[in-house]
Amino acid sequence: NFLNEGPAWKDVMSQSGLDDMTLLSKLTNEQIMQNLKERFDNGIIYTNIGEVLISMNPYQWLQIFGPEIIQSYVGKARIELPPHIYGVAEQAYRTMVNERENQCILITGESGAGKTEAAKKVMEYISEVSGSASSSAKLDHIKKIILGTNPLLEAFGNAKTLRNNNSSRFGKYFEIHFNQEGEPLGGRIINYLLEKSRVVTQLEGERNFHIFYQFCVGAQGSERQDFGVHEATSFDYLVKGNTTTVDGMDDMKEYQEMREAMGVIGLSPEEQQDIFRLVAAILWIGNIDFTEASERASVADMAVLEFVSSLLGIPASFLKTALEIREMETKHGMAEEQHTKYLLITSRHVPQEMLFQKLFTINKALDFQAGNTLSIGVLDIYGFEVFKKNVFEQFCINYVNEKLQQIFIEFTLRLEQEEYVKEGIAWTPIEFFNNKIVCDLIEAKRPPGIFLVLDDVCKSVHGVAKGADKAFGDRLSSCASNPHFKLRGNAFCVKHYAGDVTYECEGMPEKNKDTMAKDLFNCIEISTNKYLQTLFPQSERPVAGSKKAPTTSGFKIRTAANELVSTLSKATPHYCRCLKPNDEKRYDMFDGPRVLHQIRYLGLLDNIKVKRAGFAYRTVYKKFLDRYFLLSPQTSYAAKMIWKGDVLSGCKAILADCPFGSDQYQIGKTKVFIRTPESLFALEDLRVNYYHNMVSKIKFAFRTWKNHKHECSTRIKNAFKAYKIFQQQCATIIQKCYKDYKNVAPYSDLRMKIEPNIVNKKERNRLSIASVRKFYGDYLNIMSGPRANLRNAMGPTFGQEKVIFTSKSMMVHHPGLLKANKLSPRFLVLTDAALYLVSLQKKKGVPEYKLDKRFIISSITGCALSPYRDNFVILKMPLDFLDVVLEVEFKTELLGWLKERGSLSQFEFGDKLPYFKKKKSKNKITFIRDDMVQDALYKKDKVRINGGLPASSQPASFQKTGFKFIGVGGGGGPRGGRGGPPRGGRGGAPRGRGGPRGGAPRGGPPRGGPPTRGRGGGPPPVAAPPPKPKCRALYPYDPVEPDELRLQEGDVIEITEEDGDWWKGVLNGAEGLFPANYV
Repeated sequence: NFLNEGPAWKDVMSQSGLDDMTLLSKLTNEQIMQNLKERFDNGIIYTNIGEVLISMNPYQWLQIFGPEIIQSYVGKARIELPPHIYGVAEQAYRTMVNERENQCILITGESGAGKTEAAKKVMEYISEVSGSASSSAKLDHIKKIILGTNPLLEAFGNAKTLRNNNSSRFGKYFEIHFNQEGEPLGGRIINYLLEKSRVVTQLEGERNFHIFYQFCVGAQGSERQDFGVHEATSFDYLVKGNTTTVDGMDDMKEYQEMREAMGVIGLSPEEQQDIFRLVAAILWIGNIDFTEASERASVADMAVLEFVSSLLGIPASFLKTALEIREMETKHGMAEEQHTKYLLITSRHVPQEMLFQKLFTINKALDFQAGNTLSIGVLDIYGFEVFKKNVFEQFCINYVNEKLQQIFIEFTLRLEQEEYVKEGIAWTPIEFFNNKIVCDLIEAKRPPGIFLVLDDVCKSVHGVAKGADKAFGDRLSSCASNPHFKLRGNAFCVKHYAGDVTYECEGMPEKNKDTMAKDLFNCIEISTNKYLQTLFPQSERPVAGSKKAPTTSGFKIRTAANELVSTLSKATPHYCRCLKPNDEKRYDMFDGPRVLHQIRYLGLLDNIKVKRAGFAYRTVYKKFLDRYFLLSPQTSYAAKMIWKGDVLSGCKAILADCPFGSDQYQIGKTKVFIRTPESLFALEDLRVNYYHNMVSKIKFAFRTWKNHKHECSTRIKNAFKAYKIFQQQCATIIQKCYKDYKNVAPYSDLRMKIEPNIVNKKERNRLSIASVRKFYGDYLNIMSGPRANLRNAMGPTFGQEKVIFTSKSMMVHHPGLLKANKLSPRFLVLTDAALYLVSLQKKKGVPEYKLDKRFIISSITGCALSPYRDNFVILKMPLDFLDVVLEVEFKTELLGWLKERGSLSQFEFGDKLPYFKKKKSKNKITFIRDDMVQDALYKKDKVRINGGLPASSQPASFQKTGFKFIGVGGGGGPRGGRGGPPRGGRGGAPRGRGGPRGGAPRGGPPRGGPPTRGRGGGPPPVAAPPPKPKCRALYPYDPVEPDELRLQEGDVIEITEEDGDWWKGVLNGAEGLFPANYV
């Protein structure tokens, strides 16, 4: 991982020279060169001048590219990371998304300075970062096309020149369109100014376009045979420069990548065949030679002509006539003119150039109609060129570069300074060279520029080329008044921004004509090659009888250049200025004078001066207010704009609350100006962090509200609890009064009816005697939703029966011979018709309810119990000769219901109880008193149980009492202990004010007897205060509310208040509530 190995790559890039040359201590061209040299010698090729990126061609591969480096630049500001082409692409993309404005990236520089590679890296970055994880497959397809067009464009548009092995011989403006979320929707490629003359001629040491050499090497099988493809040396158009190979370039590999790119952009195999058929035709037309006799020329080798005609689908005789004879329109009608060999060869070049230019179209896959979209444009165009002999092509190339330099001057120097003056910003003007005078020299109409002079010569001069060349040289004298022009015989010198260049007049008028003979258009009309006809649609063919003059190359170049300038002017520009460290293409050589020359003509020194004195950011009042209103409490509240005043006052309010001084901004007449990038980034950070801070505030407010809500809830709960306690006290008082009057409880009649059958016959449980235990009946809540499966297990008749009693129980299960009887859990359900016993079993690992037994309630006529405090009961069905042995915690209540609703009438008590375990098969269960066990223990038909309360014990509530009035705050009888006998077997005074809780030993003294000293006795000694009553916990209790006491069995609690079912007391120094029926 290059990012994580060794020192951080960004530190390595930053450790030599200055990242941003606006920080140079001494502003000279030499100082700029020295800083670039220091960085280049350390492998650092990128340097900034404000927002302008300076790129040095390293002539080697550097480990500063790739997906990991791309991700490090995503979302980062320019000053956060070292200068990089990815940084320019990131700034363009983020500005487009944030500002909703179109962007363009202008990559300029000399030929061989690395412009094409820089454009590739921009496309690579945008393709990687645009879109989202949820984007569609179409988006991935668009990204693939964006990167896939490069091999195809380079094959048809790049060539080896003297200065660059892969020089772009055309201008490419790649425009990618995005939706409002920044996801690519499509794009288009606009090609400018293809150097089509390279098809027919090249300088010594140069090559034709790459596609021809790749086709000669890579064509296979039927293509090679059908199209007549041979090695490159076999074609005249490919050996003009005596160079057919390029060092470090594999034509076979490039050809394969180019064919793959054709598939990526959507060219079908048939379309590819049509394209290469015409590529082969261009090569073979170049091999058509002519012989001359008596100043009349004709085709030398008909075999070559016939093969070309087969490729073009044109009859050989028509093609021969079109090449040898030209029809001319005179005032007497049409006339035929024979040409010399030179003129025929020259006229042959024009259709070849036009045909190749028509082939150079790649827009098919990315054709996109721009609507309500955002876009990023990338301009990659050939750079300034100066050769020993400079002709029409160099003149056109350098003219376009002058126009681009004019755009750079307009945006970075002239317009910026004019804007400061217009806005009333304090500003000292900086002098700079404005190349408008050079552009006027070339393209102006009044006085006529060089292009207009050339067009005029092409219209007025006919015949031999040398006459036109001389006429052009003579008429250029009209441009002599321009200080940047100098006429030198049959050549002229133009003083460009990049230096003086001398152009030869020879051949310029002929190359400027750019017209194809009408005879050749007629050949295309009768051609059977449909693809050829689509390249030259009817609208572009000459109309018979039309007197409209055809446009020249100069006119087309001027039009294309002005359209390009217009397109770029509609977008926010970003700049990458590419420099060449040397002309030898060496990675280890820095040619100081060569670099210094580029620094001077690019105007980098002036650029630095303006940047140091100017402002990094400016925008109109409304946009500034709309973007940064969040930063001031005067303009925003809760992320919403609340400003009601004018936009200027709003901007001032925002700036007043910003964390930098007034020297970092100025307010113009219509715009706000921010001086440094650091101040702008501070604004952006505050804007981004606003939402984070807002979230923190919301979280804090929510937590405060939650705490307040909890506190309010606690208060409400305490108040409600106090209310419920008071309500319960009142209810208890009312109930006590009613019970004292009626002596009843829930199902009290049922309890009273069953008590005589058990009292004095069976020992009692302490829990039953501790307080009046209510009979509830349905302990399983059988009709609730979770019990649906249990109800279903009891069959369809259960739904028609009324449930009386439900409980969990244990049944003595008889597994069979040689197996001991054991207890098995059952759900017991008693209805008004039957008694159900349901078991829970596992079937294939899944719990399932299963009905075990169902007894008709009327068949249960008797029961048998032990005399001890156990919960075993035998239900007897004499008529069926079948009994069931159950252990039920609520056995008394069960028997009461069976007696009340069924036929239970016989009660049997004994320590040895026989029963029918099945029909006509008896068994016996034995009960043994054993104080060593805590709970009942069943084993081998024997139950061991410890002792309980005496069989004579009864709950006190069932002893008949008279009516007593109880006031709020306490209950019980009148003073003096009147009101009834002691409670149950515990003794002591009754509850209330009759005396302290506790009392005499079990059974108590006779009523009315003399008081005794001690517990339950008379009044305490006068000197000692009355002791507070105490009680002992019978069972452990875990508190539910924080104001309750935790009890363990045996704890002694000091009672401070007796009030209903909940008493208040002190235990181990803590005061709280506890249930009265647990003590």
